[in-house]
Parts: sequence; structure tokens; C-alpha cells
Amino acid sequence: MMTIVFCHGALCDPYEEQANEQGYTLGDKAEYLQDLGFKTVYIWIHGLLTDRQYDDALRKLQKQLVKAARPLEDKVTG
Repeated sequence: MMTIVFCHGALCDPYEEQANEQGYTLGDKAEYLQDLGFKTVYIWIHGLLTDRQYDDALRKLQKQLVKAARPLEDKVTG
């Protein structure tokens, strides 16, 4: 099982850059997942999610990020 870690929040690099640094890509899901992450943080900051709901949402988002991650071709071949 692959271990990939993503940072969530306004001061974090975009998910695709984080994935690339770890040897992965999010491919065509990168923009969609980045948008979900931004909106999740946004509605939490504005009080529409409790801290627990926010944590649960980030856990689910993390699972989607890992599921979408694919090894970068240049990392696989050499």
C-alpha cells in the first residue's frame, strides 16, 4: 500500500504539486480535488462545518486523493 501525505489549507501547495513531490500525479482529477479541498476549508472557516465535520471531510478527501494518485512515469522508468 502506498503512503502519500497531503497538507490541506491556504498555505499548502496545490495537491498536484504535493503529489508530484512524492512521485505521483492526480491526473485529470487534480483540478476537481483541488476545488473540493478549497471549498472544504472555505466552508469550515466560515462556520458552516464543525471541527468534527471538517476532520471527517478531510479524511474522506484524503482517501479520494490517494485513490486518484498514480505513479509518475519518469519515476517508474528511471
